[in-house]
Amino acid sequence: MTGLDEGYKLTVKTVTNFHTEVEDNISQIEKGLSKLDLKESSEESKYETERQKILKRERENEVEKHTQNLLTELDQRRDFLKKSVQDEKNRSEKIKKDLENRRESLGYTPRQNNANEVFDIFKQERALRADRKQKVEPVNTKFKGLPQYVPGSQPILKTQHGELIEFKDENKQDKFRFKVLQQFKTKLPIVESVVCCEDGTLWISYCFTYTLQKIQLNKGSVPVQVLKKLKVNSLDMALLPTGDLLISSMEPVLQILSNATGEIKQATYSFTPLQTTAVHVTKANQIIVGVREKGEPFPVKGPRQVIVMDMDGRKEKVYHLDNDRQSIFTVPIRIISDNDNNIFVLDRLKADVSGRIVALNKTNGIRWVYSGQLDIKKQKKFQPGDLVVTKSDNIIITDRDNHLIHILNTSGQCIHYLNTKDQLGFELPFSLDIDNKGSLYIGCSTYSSEPEAKLYTVQVSGF
Repeated sequence: MTGLDEGYKLTVKTVTNFHTEVEDNISQIEKGLSKLDLKESSEESKYETERQKILKRERENEVEKHTQNLLTELDQRRDFLKKSVQDEKNRSEKIKKDLENRRESLGYTPRQNNANEVFDIFKQERALRADRKQKVEPVNTKFKGLPQYVPGSQPILKTQHGELIEFKDENKQDKFRFKVLQQFKTKLPIVESVVCCEDGTLWISYCFTYTLQKIQLNKGSVPVQVLKKLKVNSLDMALLPTGDLLISSMEPVLQILSNATGEIKQATYSFTPLQTTAVHVTKANQIIVGVREKGEPFPVKGPRQVIVMDMDGRKEKVYHLDNDRQSIFTVPIRIISDNDNNIFVLDRLKADVSGRIVALNKTNGIRWVYSGQLDIKKQKKFQPGDLVVTKSDNIIITDRDNHLIHILNTSGQCIHYLNTKDQLGFELPFSLDIDNKGSLYIGCSTYSSEPEAKLYTVQVSGF
């Protein structure tokens, strides 16, 4: 009887180890499927980009024929790629389902008191492993991507129009590069806002603890060097041409932190009875402010506006209602502009920080809306934390809980995105800014178990 008891315990231990191994296999399959989704979405965006480039070269009848040939070839390549990816996803999903069934059986075993059932499950799993040689095929995420269209310049039909070419190195098609240069600890639970100054210093803040800090990032130093610390409710902030810091603290009047004296005073920009939510200063020296009614942000009980002013506070435009007399915004929490003075607003939709990006036109309406990638939204909501415009007018957006960075073009198409957890080594990206040398700064959020948030300096290229 003692031998049976020991054999039972040993079998339970072995089955538990089997369960752990199957869990690890499922995790690897899920990571592979996630990479396939990223590949699929990235290639679909590339397809639209290359298609439009081809169409722009269409000028005359002979060129039109070549245009159709190129489009047909591109369509065929796209269809083949989509089928290959889908076949691999189907194969991997089948493996995942089988693993999940095994996990359920193995996880059920240690809770059983029926020795016969335990031994039966053990035998079944051992037989499966012998048959499959204890190997689970990983998800194949390497597929030949779409070719790039290169316009021609010679006075011959094909070279005049252009052709589709293959890249010897598939990775060269991905023109966007992110490289983490350094990370810093901040002693803040969330780096909610980041503003780069001309002298290389930065302002960072977290409004719920009324913390505003001016910091210096020293090479090789992990903790940030705090040059100045103020107790200010800084929901959003922006630099004025004078170097003074304009602050939205959820009050009807903006505040100004003097660069010369270090003192904070009320600005002349008042929005009574509304309170400010976001503030931005454009390259054309306009001040753009997001406002809403006082009280809780949800549900909406009053006006939600984006107001454009000159430096003297004279209102030049108010974005409020669309052409159907419906409110454009829910909570305009961040505002940026590009080199052509186009305005982009991060609009928070719910208390769970889900949101969208709204591009405004020069009159009074919406140009486009970006609500995240569909393949990602199947699992999690789009939760934008901040956004910034590059010198090439691409828009970079953080997507906190998905650990993603989205890159949009001026038409609102997602032309690239990356997983910061898998590709850059950090999680929960939140705030953004770019300094005068082109370096990207990413401030992060934290999990409840972590003592402080980190700030990363990232080298970017390709946009």
